[in-house]
Amino acid sequence: MAAFKAVMGGDRFDEGSAKPKEAIDDLRKASREQWAADYRPESVRYCWLWPAEGDGQKDLMVELTPARKAPGLHPNHAKRVTSYASGLQAFSSSGLGFLYFSCGLKAPAHDIVVELKVRGPAGVPETDLEQRTRLITLANTLARKVSGELGCQDDGLAAGIPVSVPNPSSAP
Repeated sequence: MAAFKAVMGGDRFDEGSAKPKEAIDDLRKASREQWAADYRPESVRYCWLWPAEGDGQKDLMVELTPARKAPGLHPNHAKRVTSYASGLQAFSSSGLGFLYFSCGLKAPAHDIVVELKVRGPAGVPETDLEQRTRLITLANTLARKVSGELGCQDDGLAAGIPVSVPNPSSAP
């Protein structure tokens, strides 16, 4: 709850049409199936919140998606985000954070990569570097919860607040 408070700036929230059970079930299903080369999994909304006192414009949405791998950062994107030490890859702007972690599972399931995306709240200036850390801390807290629910082994998630690291980059 502290991570939500830090990001949203309050301690009372209303919840939208979140589907946490469906999101976890989709990840479990993905771990049991072999994917076709052109398979593109869809994101499922894990949670959706907005301040109880507000007008609903400063919402926060968290989505989960099974992924093939952590994507790396395009050099142009690396200039606009802060990277963090957690999971396979974690990075955030002031309004959008991504955390990728590995989920080693016992047979008959196979290992998967989980993408956790945190979007919002709106209106935070891009120059607010502290908001980046707040978003990735929230993402890390939720990733640890999801990892525990799935029974992931060796997820590489930070035990506390993720520390910033130099941005890696990948070729386009």
